[in-house]
Amino acid sequence: MKSYTCMLLTNTPKVHGTGVFIQIQNHYFLISAAHVFDNYEELFIPLSQNYEIIKAGGEIFHINKVIREKDGVDITVMKLDDQCVPHLLRTYNFLQADDLAINHIFQSEEYYTFLGYPTTKSKILYKSDIFDSTSFFHFTTPKSKDDDYSKINRNPAVNVITSYNRKLSFNHKKMMFGTGPDLHGISGCGLWFTDPLDIFTGIVKPKLTAIMTDWPIKNRGIIIGTRIDIITGIIRKYLNVDFPESRIVRIN
Repeated sequence: MKSYTCMLLTNTPKVHGTGVFIQIQNHYFLISAAHVFDNYEELFIPLSQNYEIIKAGGEIFHINKVIREKDGVDITVMKLDDQCVPHLLRTYNFLQADDLAINHIFQSEEYYTFLGYPTTKSKILYKSDIFDSTSFFHFTTPKSKDDDYSKINRNPAVNVITSYNRKLSFNHKKMMFGTGPDLHGISGCGLWFTDPLDIFTGIVKPKLTAIMTDWPIKNRGIIIGTRIDIITGIIRKYLNVDFPESRIVRIN
C-alpha cells in the first residue's frame, strides 16, 4: 500500500495531503482530495533519491467545484503528463485496474485499513536540514447503518464512513497500541480492503475501495471517504477510457 501512496508537501516543508497512484491502460493518474489540490501550485512530491522532489504535471479533472465544506465528493483526478511519470516510477508503483474494488460491498468488519501521512508525524530533524515523515497505518471498520450517513448528509452510494479509534491505535515502530495522531494531512489517502480468505492462501493483495477526504470536526471518531467508483467514473467521463462501469453510482 505504501508503494502506491505519496505525501504531498508544501515548500515550507510541511505535509499538506496524501495521494494515491493509479494506472488504467496507458494512462497514469494521481488521485487526492479536491481540497488538497486547491493549493496545487504549492505542492511537491518527494522522490527517494538524493532528497529530490518533483512537481507533478498534468491535466486535472473533478466534479464541478462547490462550497468545499459541503462537497460530499471532494475528489480530484490528475492525469499525469509524460514528463513526470518516468521520475515517479523510480520511487513509486501504480495500482492496476484489477486492484480497484469498484462495486464493493462494504462489510462491518475490521477488514479495512487506511494509510496516509499525518502532518503531526513529520518534522525537520533537530540540528539538521533533513525532513522526516512517518506514514500512519490504521485498521478500521465501515459504518453500515443508513442513519450514520444521514446524520452527516452523506450518501452510501458515494461515500464510506469508517471508524477512527484514536485511543486504540497500533504503533508499528514500538509494536504496541497507544494514542493515534491527528489525521490532518492524510486527506487523499486510500482505504484498502483485505479479504480475510487471503490469509489462508498466503497471497495478501489489498484492494483500493475509496479515497479518504474528511475527518469531521464534530465527530473525531470517524473518517469519511469517497468510493473508488467515483474516481473511475470521472476517468470514464473525461477520458473515454474503456473500463467497467460501476453498478452502484454513475457520473453524469
